[in-house]
Amino acid sequence: MSNDDVVRDFQTAAVDNLGRLLDAASTAVNAELMVRLAAAGFMSIRPAHVPVFAGLQPGGIQITALAAHAGMSRQAMSVLVREVESLGYLRVTADPTDRRALRVELTELGERFCRAAIDISAQINAQFEQLWTPAELAALRTRLREAAATFSAAEGRAS
Repeated sequence: MSNDDVVRDFQTAAVDNLGRLLDAASTAVNAELMVRLAAAGFMSIRPAHVPVFAGLQPGGIQITALAAHAGMSRQAMSVLVREVESLGYLRVTADPTDRRALRVELTELGERFCRAAIDISAQINAQFEQLWTPAELAALRTRLREAAATFSAAEGRAS
C-alpha cells in the first residue's frame, strides 16, 4: 500500500468520524456566536477569551481556579485575563482571602457582554429547535453529556 493509498483511506475514514463531525459542528456554532457578538458591539473579544468568561464564579474567582477550570496553565490563563482586563471586561484585584492571589470578576462591560452571549446562545439554540424536535434535542443533549463523561474518564485513565 502506498502513502497515497493511506492518505485516501484516512480521508475516507475521516468523513464520518464522530469526533471530527462534533468538532466541525462546535466550530461552526462558536464561529456564529462570535460573529453575532461582534455585530452586537463586542468586536474585541476573541474565541481564546471565552474560557475566561466560562470559568467565572459569582463573587469572583482566583486565576489558578480559572486555569484549572479551563485545563490550562496559570501562566496562560494570566495572559488571557490581562488581555480581557485591558479591554475593560474584567477587574483584577487582590484576593481578600489570600493576599498572594488575584481575584477576577466582571466589570459592567463584562456583564453586558455575558448578557449578550446568553441572549445570542438562546437564539442559536432556537435555531436547533427548528431542526429537531424537543425529544430529539433532549436525546442529543443526553448523549453528548454521556460522550463527554465517557471520554473524560478515558482521558483520566490515560494520564
